[in-house]
Amino acid sequence: MISYIAIAIAFIIGVVIAFPTGIKYRKNVAEKELGIAENEAKRIVSEAIKAAETKKKEAIVEAKDEIFKLKSESEREIKERRSEVSRLERRVQHKEETVDKKIDNLDKKEEALSAKLKAAELKLEEAETVKKSQFDMLEKISGFTIEQSKDNLLKSLDGELTH
Repeated sequence: MISYIAIAIAFIIGVVIAFPTGIKYRKNVAEKELGIAENEAKRIVSEAIKAAETKKKEAIVEAKDEIFKLKSESEREIKERRSEVSRLERRVQHKEETVDKKIDNLDKKEEALSAKLKAAELKLEEAETVKKSQFDMLEKISGFTIEQSKDNLLKSLDGELTH
């Protein structure tokens, strides 16, 4: 029986010693696992941060590339439009110069025509004056008025026609 008691006491002492030691061991293992898990979590977070920063840098580089492409394309389009505007301006300027020359030519022709018209009117007036003076002279020489001369001429023609 003593041996049972000794076994029971040894068992109780073993349990009393082993239980706190087991708890301490479990606590140490749990703390170690917790530390490993924390380290793993820190490593994962660190990798995630690095990956995020890498993605961020890649996105920034891609955005800068896209901005550069858009800027280059915009500058090219602006250059093309300016070139087209310059071409159109030159064309309009050429047409304006042509129109100005035509207007000048028309003005010169109009002046020349006006001068010719005045000269023709002067000649017509002069011819009318000469004609009137000749009629006056004929009236004096013949002694007939214009109406009388017409009547005389008609009678003469009438006589010749009947003859």
